[in-house]
Amino acid sequence: QLHRADPEVPVEETWGAMAELVTAGKVRSLGLCAVGARAPRRSGEGPHEGTIRQLERIQQVFPVSAVEAELSVWSREALAELLPWCVARGVGLLAAMPLGSGYLTGTLKPGQGFEPEDLRARHPRFTAEVMAANQPVVAGLRRIAERRGATVAQVALAWVLRQGPHVVPVPGAKREEWAVENAGAARVVLDHRDLAEIDGLPAAHESWD
Repeated sequence: QLHRADPEVPVEETWGAMAELVTAGKVRSLGLCAVGARAPRRSGEGPHEGTIRQLERIQQVFPVSAVEAELSVWSREALAELLPWCVARGVGLLAAMPLGSGYLTGTLKPGQGFEPEDLRARHPRFTAEVMAANQPVVAGLRRIAERRGATVAQVALAWVLRQGPHVVPVPGAKREEWAVENAGAARVVLDHRDLAEIDGLPAAHESWD
């Protein structure tokens, strides 16, 4: 998977070099990370239009099997442009950060600190003010979790899974019990009421003015 594209090298050239690995039998397929390899956006474009242009270019060199992009209850931009592109071409979408870097597990508290090496310590989503402003999102997920006999994290992952068979969430799990909990999301069935409630949750705050 191409995660960090060198801006000084045409992406087709990088993709072609990776395609040689498939031809040599060393890898089976190729994917692109729309987060790390994001193409420049033009004025007025949606968040993934530059990425889609990039995908169209490399598709001419070698087929794209999967695209990784952030997708979660509080980050849904991929649904508007990128997911339809993937579905139309039979390309998988790897949903990065489906638990919002831990926030959508419901275990983080506004104002809690992070270790200096933790990227969240410097991320604008994890300031005390923004975490507090986003509490209604977690509260909404918690209400559904209580109805379903599930955890908040499982409901958040179940929502990602409901976005279609082309979507595969890739949550992080540093502990075995977290991996087991995440896997349990596949057994959580969200009905129309649940989905409507999630759709009605307030938009997530990205920064605080």
